[in-house]
Amino acid sequence: MGRQTEPSAHNDPRKYGNIHDTVFFYTGSKKGYTWNPQYTPYTREYIDSEWTELPNGRFFKGENMLDPRGSMASFDFMGTTARWRTNHDGMMELWNAPQTNVPNSHGRVLLRRDGKPRKRCRIVFLDELPGVSLQSWWGDITPLAGGSDERLGYPTQKPLALLERIINASSNPNDIILDAFCGCGTALVAAQNLSRQWIGIDISPTACRVMAKRLKDACNMRESEAGHRKHDTSSFIVRDLPWTIDKLRKIPHFEFENWAVIALGGIPNAVQVGDMGIDGRIFPVGTKPADQHSMFAGDWFPVQVKQQDKVGRPDIDAFEAVMERENRQRGFFVAFGFSSDAEGECAAFHKRSGRLIKLITVQEILDEQHVQKM
Repeated sequence: MGRQTEPSAHNDPRKYGNIHDTVFFYTGSKKGYTWNPQYTPYTREYIDSEWTELPNGRFFKGENMLDPRGSMASFDFMGTTARWRTNHDGMMELWNAPQTNVPNSHGRVLLRRDGKPRKRCRIVFLDELPGVSLQSWWGDITPLAGGSDERLGYPTQKPLALLERIINASSNPNDIILDAFCGCGTALVAAQNLSRQWIGIDISPTACRVMAKRLKDACNMRESEAGHRKHDTSSFIVRDLPWTIDKLRKIPHFEFENWAVIALGGIPNAVQVGDMGIDGRIFPVGTKPADQHSMFAGDWFPVQVKQQDKVGRPDIDAFEAVMERENRQRGFFVAFGFSSDAEGECAAFHKRSGRLIKLITVQEILDEQHVQKM
């Protein structure tokens, strides 16, 4: 199956422009898997060409009740299976149907101008049909643009509507959804919204923290400890994250940077090489830019992260240069610890420039004491 990923064309001088993802459909067996048909709305062009609008706003058309082989078609009519047959006048009439409202059959038989039923034709209303059966090309789900409220800044994030469609089609309420590479947790949010149970797995501690925050914000869920009450659909558990100082010292450098920035409520820098001394940005409430990838959009505070036991004055001096270059009045520096020279330089910098550098230790983040400094 293909899904459009970009609203505009891609130019490639050596091949066709690639503007879609491929969705693979697998089942454990040919029988016994769940499949719930999905539908998309009818196009306006189709409605205008095939249907007639009534004064009450409903659309209808006449439907031929005979198949190409000429056999009689049946349909459900007022709770009874009704069939068409030709009467002695050569007209089509309902057989084995309630006699109430016959011959117009509760408004379902299309009448001629003389009031008699039109041969082999019944009325069908558009609003009673489910829509167009879902095909292998999904062009109706809007790609995530840079300014989308849904976008979190995660590079491979997919639209929530896409995961909701897949989960709706392939599972039923209370089924268990497993996403073994769940990234920023779109599948988990979709599963929670659709009353499914779910399990998410990701190798990245940063992704796990992004997921946890998203479940809290989007689904109003709370994070619980291991051993919480079972069948509590309003809570979740995050397991096996590097919560200790020792584990945080051992994770990859960029993972550590992302963990620290997200823990402060910021957005990690999308560029990990050549970041110009900025590992992330914190936006005051109500000032988050439409384009999260724009480094200098809106009001923001820079975040610098060092995976070091004790940051000294040279690192503080470099961060001061960043703040002056970007004309920022407040910045945050995260490390395992800071020397007295580093602390003294921050105080001196504030005295001579009015700019404030907040020093935050990893232990303060783990103990959730950093909030007071924010």
